Amino acid sequence: MRELLRKPVVAPALLLVAMAAAAAWTLHVGRDLALNGDEVFYFAHFVIRDGVVAPLHGVEYLFAPHNGHLVLGGRVVFEALFAIAGTDYVVFRLAEIAGILVCVGVFFVLVRRRTDPLIALAFSLSLLFLGYANETFLWPFNLHTVYSLGLGLGALLALEREDRSGDVAACLLLVLSVATLEVGLAFAVGAAVSVLLREDRARRLWIFLVPVALYGVWWLWARKFGQSETELANVRLIPGAILDGAAAVAGSLTGLNPTGGDVPAGQTTVTTGGVVLAALGALALTLRIRRRGVPPTLWVSLSVLLAYWVQIAMGGREADTARYLFVAATMALLVAADALRGRRLPALAIAAVFLVVALALPGNLAKLEDGRAAMLPEANANRAEYAMLDLARARVSPDFVAAGDPRVQKAGGAVFVPMAAGDYFEGEDRYGPLGFSLERLRGEGPGVRDIADAALVAALGLELRRSPAPADPSSCPSVTDATAKDAAYFELPPGGALLGSRGAAVEVGLSRFSKGAYGVPVGNLPARGWAAVRIPRDSAPDPWLAVVRGPVYVCPLP
Repeated sequence: MRELLRKPVVAPALLLVAMAAAAAWTLHVGRDLALNGDEVFYFAHFVIRDGVVAPLHGVEYLFAPHNGHLVLGGRVVFEALFAIAGTDYVVFRLAEIAGILVCVGVFFVLVRRRTDPLIALAFSLSLLFLGYANETFLWPFNLHTVYSLGLGLGALLALEREDRSGDVAACLLLVLSVATLEVGLAFAVGAAVSVLLREDRARRLWIFLVPVALYGVWWLWARKFGQSETELANVRLIPGAILDGAAAVAGSLTGLNPTGGDVPAGQTTVTTGGVVLAALGALALTLRIRRRGVPPTLWVSLSVLLAYWVQIAMGGREADTARYLFVAATMALLVAADALRGRRLPALAIAAVFLVVALALPGNLAKLEDGRAAMLPEANANRAEYAMLDLARARVSPDFVAAGDPRVQKAGGAVFVPMAAGDYFEGEDRYGPLGFSLERLRGEGPGVRDIADAALVAALGLELRRSPAPADPSSCPSVTDATAKDAAYFELPPGGALLGSRGAAVEVGLSRFSKGAYGVPVGNLPARGWAAVRIPRDSAPDPWLAVVRGPVYVCPLP
């Protein structure tokens, strides 16, 4: 059996099977997620300039920084995906998953060159099912990180050719990696170490100097946007970032980090177990370095990992955040492979590595589900609000922001990146709608439909307006079974109605897709007073309902 497993085709074949399984599972867990968060910036072509968010177009938009980052490659990919698939989020998620598979594939090749193919397979399995890095697996905006990582790994692979073609390829891949995200700068550091360790270093400096110089030119140009998050004072954060990052990686690769609703889905969390394992790993690495025969590639992979954590610290970010885990874990495992380089491992040691991978699987799968649970509410809120903007398009103000209305916020609809109606419609005209179809909305849970009702009432500016009483109120139908503690609801005539209090002041709300279960406040009827609620007609057949907390007359509009 052992000899069978060591055949050259076995590990790659098993890896392909695992890739297919991981891709299918990741796609399944991320079902029903939708464009949200920073992706809204790309949909609307938003750019921040000195703290002000506004649309920008043309070449300048592609090169403009996002939160201080050079994201040219990511923007180009998103523009291509929008052009190909519109707003079909499944396509965006497939592009993200494909990037992950490419990263793992290149990683496998690198590790197999260093140690046993079965170790390369085990390490690759850890990355394929690294659910603690849930943002990377479930949020396509992180394709910046994934693609930059894949290009950087490709650059390391090209450098190992040790010929002119490999050098040119490595330089080009580093340029593309840096242009996609500054993860590429960490790989440029690794390339610098690789070059400087060789005797022919003087004629090969261009390999890493070209991408760094191009980034420097961009950085000087991008300063006019006032976005840079890197501060010299953050140097003090470097030791903590390295320690936290190492502990997060160790705890995640072994499945020791906590999961569940009590733990923030976007954090991998530093635990005692992770700290102990990271310390043991650092000790083992130190002992390996003190021995003779340290491969040059160990210094390369270690420099990339440390440079990445330094980048995170200098930006004032937390190294144990889920979005940073995939890169750190990939490089940490590559460091481990370099440390094992040239050593033949006994079967028992290989079996132990696979056992750790297997034991870590439940925690990682659970953390991936935690990520979905955290992302889905905002995705649903986004889609409910945008669906109502589409329904109210003929009447809503271009400056209207659903998430800015207190009633929408109370219903649970305040989203991370709000977008004004006019900006949304501009993006929709380019790429397509972001909202639920009305058919899909009707099938969503009550909370989502509550958000839709609140957004539509706010978008249309619906409210009670004082109105004279009709000539004969007694001729109007009445609702008499409503109290302050027990609301009643009833269908309004098309276009609205004239409401009158039969006694005390009455709180009035409107409902449509919630079918009376939730009334969006539109005002109060004064005691014995009258007010009209006028509702413009639209393309949806769903009737409007009034929700009242007191007996009222319901009369036709004058």
